[in-house]
Amino acid sequence: MLTKISIIIPVFNTASYLDECLKSVLNQTFTDFEIICVNDGSSDSSLDVLKNYQLKDNRIKVISQSNKGAGAARNVGIKYAKGDYILFLDSDDYITNHALSEVYDIAVSTSADMVLFKLINFDNETYETSKSNYFEMKFIKDIVGDNVFSWKNVKNRFFDISITAPGKLIKTNLIKNIRFPEEIIFEDNVFFSKVLFKTKRLYFYDRYLYNRRLRDDSVTTSYYEHFIDCVTAYDLIESEIRKSGNYDYLADQLFNRKCRDIFNRFSQLPNKFKKEYYDKTKENFLKNKNKLESEGTLKICDEYSLNLFNSAINTRTYREFELSVENYNLKLQLDKLRLDNQLLKRQHAKKIYKMETDYKQQIESIKGSTSWKITRIFRVVANFFRRIFSS
Repeated sequence: MLTKISIIIPVFNTASYLDECLKSVLNQTFTDFEIICVNDGSSDSSLDVLKNYQLKDNRIKVISQSNKGAGAARNVGIKYAKGDYILFLDSDDYITNHALSEVYDIAVSTSADMVLFKLINFDNETYETSKSNYFEMKFIKDIVGDNVFSWKNVKNRFFDISITAPGKLIKTNLIKNIRFPEEIIFEDNVFFSKVLFKTKRLYFYDRYLYNRRLRDDSVTTSYYEHFIDCVTAYDLIESEIRKSGNYDYLADQLFNRKCRDIFNRFSQLPNKFKKEYYDKTKENFLKNKNKLESEGTLKICDEYSLNLFNSAINTRTYREFELSVENYNLKLQLDKLRLDNQLLKRQHAKKIYKMETDYKQQIESIKGSTSWKITRIFRVVANFFRRIFSS
């Protein structure tokens, strides 16, 4: 049976959060939806929770598979989705009560292929919320306002668009033949690049409709081991951009974001994982160096990203790489302090000059006043007697 929205939820060992997640969907003011829960080899009681909900509501479909990762689970959901639109929801998060109604009405009224909306973070223990510039995407509002747009309207900020699977209502027909890469943990980046190039009508809905849980237990040793997937993900993104014919538009942005993201992931790693990550990064950069030089990318990229690139290539160990980047960052800080010092000196000099100028003007004003002229004889007499008595 066809429905308006298919909500796809990959589930892996999140039994403690499934009630909140599923209730947030079942309590929606909008009711024409299906929920496709893909149990991705959970070893806790997640499957039992899902089956109990399935018995209570026939809009819930539960599919189980061996553990293959979130990308593979979402691919299964896409395969079975019958809705006009698809919305991805992570199993430890939840959406606001009016989320489906609002994004569906926007999608229909604007004929949008995809509606982007905002996510807000909340702490798993305290439920305190925190906003993120990454999910705010204020630049979209500044550039296109309330209008429908395409990626080319914001091409100078292409890599600033949030690429997480949640936070979007997408026409099913748009992505029926697109799949998340499997067996890597940065699958969202690649998938969204493919989708964005196919999307003709985008709309940014400037509302928080999605609550994203931040929890310590989501970071595991296995997760760190897969950070190296970041390098692979960017190779796949580059491939998609080249296929789309938009590489010339995005070459410098891609290079800058790739270098910075790869280094940021490297910085987050415990030391025991850094050698392998560094080795793969260096190998990748060396492999692409000649191509980047011949295409001119290294001449148009930003200086910081170029330094990260060169530091990886020209060092021998991950520790040398770290020290090289630290040294560069310290140099930037020193240059900034010197510049700030120069600016302060100039500001101070301007203030002194202004004070001196104001003082001279005040003296001239006093000397030119009628009262100063009238009292001149008294000052002359006073000075005369002062000289007499002092001699």
